[in-house]
Amino acid sequence: MVAITIPGHSKTVSAKDASQGVAKLPAKHFDLLRSFALTSLLVMAIIGGLSAVLVSNYLAHSLLQRDAEVSQAFLQSLTEVEGGPEMFRPFQETGNASSPEQPYDLPELVDHIATMPGVVRANLYSNLGEILWSTQADLIGKRFAVNHELEEALQGATVFELKDIKEEQKAEYAEFGNEISRLVENYLPIWDVGTHSVVAVVEIYKAPKTLFEAIESAQMLVWISVLGATVFLYATLFWIVYRANNLIRSQQLRLVESETMAAVGEMASAVAHSVRNPLAAIRSSAELTTETSEDATVRESADDIITETDRVEQWVRELLIFSRPEGNTQFRTAHLDRILSRCIDGYERVTRRNQVKLVYESDKDIPAIEGDAALLGQMFNSVLGNALEAMPEGGTLGVETRYLDQQLIQISISDTGHGISEDRLASLFETASTTKRYGLGIGMLLAKRIANRHGGSISISSRVGHGTTVRFRFPVV
Repeated sequence: MVAITIPGHSKTVSAKDASQGVAKLPAKHFDLLRSFALTSLLVMAIIGGLSAVLVSNYLAHSLLQRDAEVSQAFLQSLTEVEGGPEMFRPFQETGNASSPEQPYDLPELVDHIATMPGVVRANLYSNLGEILWSTQADLIGKRFAVNHELEEALQGATVFELKDIKEEQKAEYAEFGNEISRLVENYLPIWDVGTHSVVAVVEIYKAPKTLFEAIESAQMLVWISVLGATVFLYATLFWIVYRANNLIRSQQLRLVESETMAAVGEMASAVAHSVRNPLAAIRSSAELTTETSEDATVRESADDIITETDRVEQWVRELLIFSRPEGNTQFRTAHLDRILSRCIDGYERVTRRNQVKLVYESDKDIPAIEGDAALLGQMFNSVLGNALEAMPEGGTLGVETRYLDQQLIQISISDTGHGISEDRLASLFETASTTKRYGLGIGMLLAKRIANRHGGSISISSRVGHGTTVRFRFPVV
C-alpha cells in the first residue's frame, strides 16, 4: 500500500482510497452554449462549404453545357448553309479527304469555324476519326488511337470540358502562351438530319472571356449567398440557444432559491414563534434593570443583554424578510433620506460606545420613490450594522445621499474598517456567505434582494486595511 499524506491533515490514506475518491468526483459541468457554438459552427461551415461547391459547380457545368449547345446549333446551321452533310459524302465513301471527287471546298466551312468568338484552335474530324482540317496544318490527315471524347461525339453526344492549362501541363497547350490559363474544349457533332447519323465532329478550344466572367460571377454570388445565409442561420440559432440557456439557468437558480426560501421560511417561522416572546421578556427585564439599578457594572451588563437581544431580534427579522415572497411586497411612497436618518439614529448608542465618528451628507429635496419603508429600513440596517462591526476600535462612518442627473438617487455608506479581500467580494451576495463568528450570512444578499425589488442596484468596493463602500442606486419614477 502506498501512503499519501494530505497537506493540512494528519490522516494518511492509501492510493486505493485516493483513486476511489477521484472516481467519485462530480462530472464536469456541461456548457450548453459553448458546445452549441463550436459544434454548430463546424457543422454549418461544412454544410455551407459543400453546398457552395456543389451549387457553383452545377452553375459552371450548366453554363458550359449551354455554351456548347449554342455552338453546336450554330455549326449545324452553318453546315446546312454551306452545302449540308453531303460535303462529307465523298470522304465517307472513299475514306480519303483529298479525293478529287469531293464536290465542296472545306475551307469555306472551316473559315467560319476559325472565326468563331473565343476560338484558339479548331479541328474537323470525319466520321471515321481522321482530321479533315485543322488550324494546325500538320495535324491534317492524322488519326489518334485513343480519344474518348471524340468517340462520345461520334455517338452523338455534345462533349464539353473546362481545362486548366497550368494544372494539366500538356505539350499541346504550350502554343497557347502564358496569357491563357483556362480553356473550354468542345466536341460538337454535325448531324445528317435525313439519316440521323453523325457525319463529322468539330473540336474547338475556346477561351471565352465573357463565359469565364459569367462563371466567376455566378460562383462568387453563390459563395456570398451561402456565407450570408450560414452567418444569418448561425446567428439566429445562437441567439435562440443563448436565450434558452439563460432561461434554463435562471429557472435553475429560481428553483434552488425557491427550495432555499422554503427551508428558510420554515426555519424563520419556527424561530420567530419560539424565540421572540422570550427575547421580549429578557429585553424588558434588562431595560428595567438599567432604570432601577445604581450599580454601574450591573447597568453595563444589562446594556450588553439589550444589545445581544436586539442582535437576535434583527436576525429573526432578516430571516422573515428574506423568506417573504416578492409578490407580498406592498409599495407606497417612501423617502429614502428619512428612512436612512431613522436607521442612523437607531445606531447612535453603538456609534457612541464604539467611538465611531458619523459624517452624514445629503442633497436637498431628495424625491420620494415607490417602495416598502420597512424593507428599505432593514436593508440600510444590515449595511450599517456591517460597517459598525468592521470598526470595533473606532473609525469613521460616512453616509451620503445624492440626486444624480435628475434620474437616480445614490446612497453611499462607507467605513474605515479592515476592508474586504477581492476573493471575498465575489461571494458577498451568496447565501450563507459570512466571515463573522456569529451571523447568518444573509445580510448582503438580503440587501441586494430588497434593492432589486425596488428596481435599484447595489455595488461594493473595498480595499483591505482601508475600508469598504456600499453604494445603492434607485431610479426616480
